[in-house]
Amino acid sequence: MSWQAVAEKDFRDAIRSRLLIVLTLLFTLFSAGAAYLVTEIDPPQQAAFTGEVTTVLLISGLVSATAVFIPIVSIAVAYRSLAGERDSGSLKLLLSLPNSRLDVVLGKFVGRSGVVAVALFVGFAVGIVVTASLADAFSPLEYVVFVGISMLFAFVFIAITVGVSAFTSSTSRAAYGAFGLFVVFQFLWSSLAQGVAYAVNGFSFEGIEEGDAVFELFQVLTILDPTAAYQQGTLWVVRRLADSGESTPDLAFYLQDWFGFIVMALWIVVPLAIGYTRFESSDL
Repeated sequence: MSWQAVAEKDFRDAIRSRLLIVLTLLFTLFSAGAAYLVTEIDPPQQAAFTGEVTTVLLISGLVSATAVFIPIVSIAVAYRSLAGERDSGSLKLLLSLPNSRLDVVLGKFVGRSGVVAVALFVGFAVGIVVTASLADAFSPLEYVVFVGISMLFAFVFIAITVGVSAFTSSTSRAAYGAFGLFVVFQFLWSSLAQGVAYAVNGFSFEGIEEGDAVFELFQVLTILDPTAAYQQGTLWVVRRLADSGESTPDLAFYLQDWFGFIVMALWIVVPLAIGYTRFESSDL
C-alpha cells in the first residue's frame, strides 16, 4: 500500500458514512444563503454608490463568511484523522500493512482534502445558480476563481488539523488543539501582532508610522495569519480579473497581497511536517 491507498480508503469511508452527502448539503446551503444575505439583506456599502452588486462586491462580502465557515468544517472533518484511529486501535492495523507513517499522514491529508474539495465544489456549483440570479453583473470566471482559492484555504485547515491530530494522542486533545488554533487565527492574531509591535517599539505605540520597520513588522505578522492571507489573496486575484489595469503598490514582496498564497502554502507544509515528525517518534 501507499499514501494513495490510504487516501482512497479514507475517501471511501467518508462516502459509506454519508459524510460527503452531509458536507455537500452544508456547502450548498451556505453558498446560497450567504449570497442571499450579502445581496438582499446586508449588501456591501460600495453597492449603494455604484447602484449594482457586482461579482467582486459579492465575493468581498462572502469572503468574510467563508473565512469562518470553511475552517470549522475542515476541522470537524479532519480532527479524528489520526487521533481517532489511535483511540480505536485501528492505527496499529493500518501500520501493520505495508504503509509507512509518512504514507498514513499524507494519505489522511489527501483523503480528507478530497472529501471537503468535492463537497465544496458541488455545493458552490449548485449555489452559483442563486449567486448568478442575485448579482447584477455576474462573472463566472471570478466566482470560479473564488471557489478555487476557498478550496485551497480548506486544504490549509485540513493540513493544520491533520498535523495536530498526528501530534496528539487522543481525539479530545486534537479537537481542543485544532479549534484552539482556529480561535487564535480568527480572533486573537491581530492583537498578538499588535502586541509584538508594541513590545519591539519599547512598549509604546508612539512614533510608529506607515513605512517604518516596526509598522512593516506588524504587516508581516498580520499576513502570516492564514485567514488574513486567504482574504487578501482572494480579493487581490478577483479584483485583478475585474480590472486588469489595477496598479500594484511599490512594496516589498512579502507585503504584496499575492504573498498570501505563499503563506497558505507554508501553512499546508509546515503543520504536516511537524505532525509527522512527532508521529514518527511516538509510541502507539
